[in-house]
Amino acid sequence: MAGAAAANAGTNASGDDRRWGLALRNQLNVFPAVFFRESESRQGRSFALGYLASGIEPLLVALVLAILFSVLSRNAPYGRSLMLFLGTGVFPIYLFIHTSLRMRQSVGLGKRRVRYPLERPLDHVFVNAVLHLMTSSAMAVLFFGGLYLLGVPEALPEKPLVAFEALLTVFLLGLGMGLTNSVIVRILPIWDVFWPVVVRLALHFSGLFYVVAFLPPNVRGWFAYNPLLHGTNWFRHAFYPFYPDLVSNENYVLMWAFSLFTFGLLLEAGTRNFLEAKE
Repeated sequence: MAGAAAANAGTNASGDDRRWGLALRNQLNVFPAVFFRESESRQGRSFALGYLASGIEPLLVALVLAILFSVLSRNAPYGRSLMLFLGTGVFPIYLFIHTSLRMRQSVGLGKRRVRYPLERPLDHVFVNAVLHLMTSSAMAVLFFGGLYLLGVPEALPEKPLVAFEALLTVFLLGLGMGLTNSVIVRILPIWDVFWPVVVRLALHFSGLFYVVAFLPPNVRGWFAYNPLLHGTNWFRHAFYPFYPDLVSNENYVLMWAFSLFTFGLLLEAGTRNFLEAKE
């Protein structure tokens, strides 16, 4: 009896492994097909130029803010380069903003673009996420590489791995928010107007223009509830090793990122049948 039970357990485990392997192979086959079709359908055949153009906003924002600070005769709140300080704030914040905005409609669009038997609407969410991450990464490299070539040695991060970890966590935070938004906007269409206004406020509460550690303690305490602020500080630590860390908690933003991403996946899966029937 014990031998039979062990044999059955082994058979079940082997069957589960085969199913997981088959699912992984299917996903690896579907993802590239959706990826290249999505890149062509969204931006035409000029894939690289189209996506680089769509990711240029953070660079323009940094330039405009630098000009404004110069006109007002304001120095960099931290460090020697005003452009570097603004850039280290703009790129993580805009990565979150654009990811949360673009992903909010990907599920609905994916449903109408499904062509292959193994393709699912959620595949389009992750394809759009990868395309957006590629765009943002390319623009960040161009921006900080350009500053370095223009004579700002600090633009080359002392801790590249820290910069990568921070941006990846902020991206996951935006992806989770985007998945959640993609469900909310199909139930409440007005959310498509409301959320862009709300998310732009993140510019004022995420440490873009200032060092949060230099604010009064009572104000600093309220700002510390914002996970994006911790992501911005995390990213800046890659460029400024001694950046004030009174309001810096990597575990806090990681907790928010994984929780929001998991919640977004569960919310999309739980409402999928309802929303498809509704549409």
